[in-house]
Amino acid sequence: MLRTTHFIVVVAASSVFVESASIFSAFGRGFEHQEEIQYVGTSSSQGGGLVEKTVPSKMWVCTKQPPAGDPESSQLTVFLRLFDYLDGKNSREERLPMGVPVSISAEGTKASRNLTACFFLPEKVQANPPTPTNPEVSLVSRPSLTIITKSFGGYANSEETWDAETDKLRKLVTASGLSFDPNVVYWNAYDPPLKFWGRRNEVWLVRV
Repeated sequence: MLRTTHFIVVVAASSVFVESASIFSAFGRGFEHQEEIQYVGTSSSQGGGLVEKTVPSKMWVCTKQPPAGDPESSQLTVFLRLFDYLDGKNSREERLPMGVPVSISAEGTKASRNLTACFFLPEKVQANPPTPTNPEVSLVSRPSLTIITKSFGGYANSEETWDAETDKLRKLVTASGLSFDPNVVYWNAYDPPLKFWGRRNEVWLVRV
């Protein structure tokens, strides 16, 4: 049975709770400007509105989602691990800005897969980010990826929604004659929880 990704988000800037959100809504300082990762290379439109672009190699702060049934599998637990790192639970006790997107890598099949949730670290801390003090949180240097994507809107608050969008994208990419890695997909969200219109989400398939 698939896990849904619901939890309560603590919005520090307003001291309010936003219910029924997901790890993708985990913008702890929800009203601050968040720096977006800068894509490199030439973005090119493909058939069906597909876009191909290169995601540069950058540092992310990440934590693994425990298996369903594990007492630590709550998405609130996962969020707090990452938020605590940004909020000063690191080797320098430094409060750090949060970048976008919020990104989850899903490796394996729907029935048995590994989920890793990550926050992008803005450029000013890329070169020398502090070390996490929680052993379940780590700094990850993701490799440069050429990805195929197509944006979609709304609130993507469950694995079922992301799976449906992934299936749609895979069909479009296959019909376009492009090849992708079937073993990993990235789910990405760009907007804070209190942005109600014009929301942007992206599934990334890795070009091969």
